[in-house]
Amino acid sequence: MGQQIIQQPDGKLAVFSSITDTFIVVDATPEELVEWRAEEAAERAREQTRRELGKVLAGDSRGAYFQYAMTYEEAAAKDREHDGDLA
Repeated sequence: MGQQIIQQPDGKLAVFSSITDTFIVVDATPEELVEWRAEEAAERAREQTRRELGKVLAGDSRGAYFQYAMTYEEAAAKDREHDGDLA
């Protein structure tokens, strides 16, 4: 990840990036860092989902999931086999 949380001399927290060799967060509380990291993770998940949706909606499920891509019918059959919601 290339980030390190460091406690500042005043007790607050900073995040140092080894990629840019700069502080990317300063003067933070523990709660603020938790929220900052959570928002970063949420944004990565949003970006990944947008990429997958773009491929799936363009008819390119294989591009999104490679050899693991299934049709709706294949997924529904597996769901039935395992007593899923469509069973």
